[in-house]
Amino acid sequence: MNSKSLILFLTVWLAWICNATAQNVTARAGVSSQSIFVGEPIQFQIQVSGSETPDQPDLSALTDFHVKSTGGGSNSSRSISIINGRRSENVQLGYVFNYELRARREGRLTIPAVAVIADGQTTHTQAIVLNAQKPSETENFKLRLNLSKEQAYVGEQIVLEAIFYFRGNVDDTQLSIPIIEHPDFKVYDLEDNQTANKTEILDGQQFQTSRVRKVLVPLNPGKFPLEPATLSFRGQDGFQIGRDFFGRRVKQAKFKNFVIPSNTFDLEIRPLPTVGQPVNFAGHVGDYSLNVQASPTEVNVGDPITLNIAITGPALLDPVKLPALNKQENLTRDFKIPGEIEDGTINGSFKTFTQTVRALRDDITSIPSIELSYFDTSTGQYQVAKSSPIPIKVRATRILTAGDAEGLSPVVGAGQEVQSWMQGIAHNYSGADILENQPLGFSGLLSPSRLFLIVGPPLAYAALLGFLIFKRQKTANPEKSRARRALTNFNRNLAKAGNIEELLTLFRTFLGDKLSLSPSATTYRDVENRLREKNVDGSALETVNRLFTAGEASRFSGGNSNDSVDELRAQAADLAKQLDKKLR
Repeated sequence: MNSKSLILFLTVWLAWICNATAQNVTARAGVSSQSIFVGEPIQFQIQVSGSETPDQPDLSALTDFHVKSTGGGSNSSRSISIINGRRSENVQLGYVFNYELRARREGRLTIPAVAVIADGQTTHTQAIVLNAQKPSETENFKLRLNLSKEQAYVGEQIVLEAIFYFRGNVDDTQLSIPIIEHPDFKVYDLEDNQTANKTEILDGQQFQTSRVRKVLVPLNPGKFPLEPATLSFRGQDGFQIGRDFFGRRVKQAKFKNFVIPSNTFDLEIRPLPTVGQPVNFAGHVGDYSLNVQASPTEVNVGDPITLNIAITGPALLDPVKLPALNKQENLTRDFKIPGEIEDGTINGSFKTFTQTVRALRDDITSIPSIELSYFDTSTGQYQVAKSSPIPIKVRATRILTAGDAEGLSPVVGAGQEVQSWMQGIAHNYSGADILENQPLGFSGLLSPSRLFLIVGPPLAYAALLGFLIFKRQKTANPEKSRARRALTNFNRNLAKAGNIEELLTLFRTFLGDKLSLSPSATTYRDVENRLREKNVDGSALETVNRLFTAGEASRFSGGNSNDSVDELRAQAADLAKQLDKKLR
């Protein structure tokens, strides 16, 4: 056999081995139910055999359905058997794709065959026929959608409310709202006291209600017809006669599965006008206002000043951001402003942001108005919300140079120059006969005066060294000294806190001393993780959060608060004592 024949033989042999060991790829599809209602979600699954790495199938041909992927994963199995001492391994490769389908229309619908490609092979699932019925509400079960407005602007918050009216027992509820999955909308959950279950009247009849509230934020303009939402559940459908444990005839509630639709809307989204749009507009749409407070207001040039900026606006404050202060010329002209912006914390109807600024010169007399440009949807025009200027006092500071640090500045002497005595030191002596022989014995060495001269300097040096070491250790860690005095300072000034805002300032100072933080910039978010690391329990953290929330609410409501300052003062005293032990 020549070399060419050998190569051909090996090629054919290797191809035969590969085909013998490779598994044929197959695929089949399945649904959780073939009798469905329009809008009702059902499970659709594609099971692939023979491969663990199939490509994602293309489901664009399923035009009669809303399609949502719910994940997938390997479905392989491996088994080992030993027969007559011979070991064999059986490997079945597989993968599963999971989807959620919702029928768009009623009638006889077909899920067409889906092509699946894996390991270079192509296979197809079988087609599946479904019967989709139109859902309808009943006398005891109704679903309604409410929109805060049917015409809105891009970026404007729209509150969507789904209300389920029911009479009788229900469970296993599953709500489907097509608009919240639309790519042209951002959707947020809106949790508030309006979602609580209530008894209400609809069409002259009394129902129990259950609510779901969402906030829609449109991303693009256009007209969007809202498809009806659907609610599937298991509900009570009259009564039936059954038997109890003892075999007696009893009247029992009868349950069955329901799917009911909602009403529909046509939602129109308008674009934001480009005419008159401010340069620093950052996408705030709605009605906004802001209030700013600064602390401290008497500083040296370059000292940090903490700004607490409270913004009120739309129903949902989570997506609201602070405008970039480092782009406002009236601020950057006189202050150094960092580029980082914190996320902010929500306190009731406003969102608070903390920002640090530093005065650049000593001739600055106020922090100018902070501006927030927004589009007012009620007037259809751009507006600017402004805070009030804040008077401050800035003291000048001397700038230290490298010469100051190393002692290289010129030194000016206060005395006269040393003059040379031309006659030398010899003129002080008149002759050698003035020298007297004074032998020094051991007894003379131990005289008190000589002993003091010998021992005194080392003892004085040792005492001075000990004092310096003690002083250095005491001042080496000023943060530790702050922490040690924190509780004493807090208790001494506690009675002076005449309102909730002053109490919060005092408690902030206590926490700042204990945790080595700046008191004026300390927020609950700053201290929460630090306290958890010190194993502070949840009830104490709740009390800390309450103090911060009450103080911030009092600050931005002009001192009005529903909390009692005496009650909060007592809680703060107990809490400070507890935290002092934990944070030692």
